[in-house]
Amino acid sequence: MARRPIVVRKYWRTVFGVTCITLLFWVSFRLVSLLRSYMVSLDPKDWEGKRDGCSCPNSDHTAAEVLSKESQKLRNFAFERWQQREKIVRPSPPLAVCPSDSPLQFVSSGLEIEPMQSINLAGLAVKTSGKSILYWNNPVELTFTSVRGFGVLLLTSRLRVTVDGNSTQRMTLSVTGDTRKLKALNIVLKGVLYQSTVAVYDEWDTIEIRFIDSVVHMHIRIRRQPLPYLYKTSSVSPPIHERVTIVTKTFERYNKLNRFVDSVFKFYPSMTIIVADDSVHFQTVKKTNVLHYEMPPQMGWFAGRNLAASQVKTEYLVWADDDFVFNEKTKLELFMEKLDKVELGLDLVSGHVGTNGYCGTCILLGKNNESHCVTVMSGCNRGPVRGYPQCVQVDRPMNFFMARTKSIQQIGFDPHFKNIGHSEFFMDGYHTLKSACCSDVSVDHIRGGSAFYMKNRKIDGQLLADYRTYIAFKYNIRCLSIVT
Repeated sequence: MARRPIVVRKYWRTVFGVTCITLLFWVSFRLVSLLRSYMVSLDPKDWEGKRDGCSCPNSDHTAAEVLSKESQKLRNFAFERWQQREKIVRPSPPLAVCPSDSPLQFVSSGLEIEPMQSINLAGLAVKTSGKSILYWNNPVELTFTSVRGFGVLLLTSRLRVTVDGNSTQRMTLSVTGDTRKLKALNIVLKGVLYQSTVAVYDEWDTIEIRFIDSVVHMHIRIRRQPLPYLYKTSSVSPPIHERVTIVTKTFERYNKLNRFVDSVFKFYPSMTIIVADDSVHFQTVKKTNVLHYEMPPQMGWFAGRNLAASQVKTEYLVWADDDFVFNEKTKLELFMEKLDKVELGLDLVSGHVGTNGYCGTCILLGKNNESHCVTVMSGCNRGPVRGYPQCVQVDRPMNFFMARTKSIQQIGFDPHFKNIGHSEFFMDGYHTLKSACCSDVSVDHIRGGSAFYMKNRKIDGQLLADYRTYIAFKYNIRCLSIVT
């Protein structure tokens, strides 16, 4: 049999090789995609590491399913405006890259001043073993530049030095003679100041320093410092009712509300209880230390929570539903103990509700350039609280908690959420609210209500659809997944 020409054999070998390589790449890509999907469902830390090209496992709904094209266009417009605003009110610190061979010692970041104030460029000095640069015949120059133009450079030293551009955004020092000696040069550098000249509220300026053939950058944060917000008490160790207020929202459940109030006063007889009430058939609750606020009927959960929280005058508040019942394990002092430990940095501590031992969930965010992927993962946590093995950090704790009043008031409750709403408050506070759940405090939960209450509490298909549309728009959600 005649053999095929060599050219033909090489052609088919090449085709076979290219096909095999293409198939190998395709299989590898599919395996990586499957592995990522598998990892998403296992560990929130693994999932959150994948910020680009995010997706939701077992998605409950996507933006494309609940938002019209017109709504998506409006959302994109609103998101662009939000991004522009965030860059101004919440500027990101600049990257600090420190050259390894620079003769300059400097502080790359950590300097902070009030607007219109001045500061020394702390830590700036020449540290070099090659001291020959200080004995050249030519002058040694250092040039300082305010890159963003939020301030000017000043020199206060009286040593022999030539200054060009003193009190401007670009200042050059030319040192000659004895001033070039290392010790004298560093004294000159201690006299260099940065003066803020623009009334910004929270911004970063970068000082570029050129010395010989070296260029370094010092980053200075310019922002207004907040005034303290202090709560006055009768003594250094006041009774708990001077530091804590209990708040609740009620609707058409006066038997539950009265039982709840009585259970609180059984253990904390002097505690103030604030009640926000949007019942249709309003009944005044006349009890000592109960502040009962009548709302327009059926304003909803979050409107009521806003009202109740706005009236708190103590450092801490306790949120509880009107069908909760305090018992011997409802030890509010244990909540306060954790919040008082400032080194923990907690804003909120929750306990167990009922006997199920459930503690909370994680809210996992993925992000691409256009939208967010949200996964609410039940039963997971962010790790233990240092020194309290009975406590874990969570993103969305239970609906029974003690929190710093100011933290709650700064976030607020979105009144759009009337019959549905709990996770949404913690999504609003995702970037600021540090929460924990502890098993050493619990409260009883006895559900129920009248037929009228149950009818108004019912969540129908239209209400759920409106809810999904609203959160898809508000949070710029690409998809939402609930993992139980």
